[in-house]
Amino acid sequence: RVERLTDYEKGLPGDSVRRGTNFEQDDFVREQSLVMNVKGKGLVVLSGCAHAGIVNTVRHAQKITGVNKIHAIMGGFHLTGAKEELIQKTVADIKSMAPDYIVPMHCTGFEATMVFVKEMPDQFILNSSGTRYIMSA
Repeated sequence: RVERLTDYEKGLPGDSVRRGTNFEQDDFVREQSLVMNVKGKGLVVLSGCAHAGIVNTVRHAQKITGVNKIHAIMGGFHLTGAKEELIQKTVADIKSMAPDYIVPMHCTGFEATMVFVKEMPDQFILNSSGTRYIMSA
């Protein structure tokens, strides 16, 4: 389970899951991300939708691997339709992690993607269908 460390990444408050005959708040414990440690470069964190929050997801990856250096953060950051304050806090925290690359995908949303472009232009990579990524040591 990805620890909820930030005070601003709240997941999806309206989403529920059926457990037995009851519906309960979905805490997305089943969600998975892929974490790779590229020798000499650091972690590559590839998230699906980061329902626990992309900052929480990356910090969790750092904690369980014992590796602090971040080479790339890629995937859905679940910021589509997010309020400006959430986007700004997320981008600021990601920027402070100093990843070599930031690759926002599908559910990150246009507004959040544009903030990443503005705040991290040298690290930003635009993802599109068919893009191939080669991570090597």
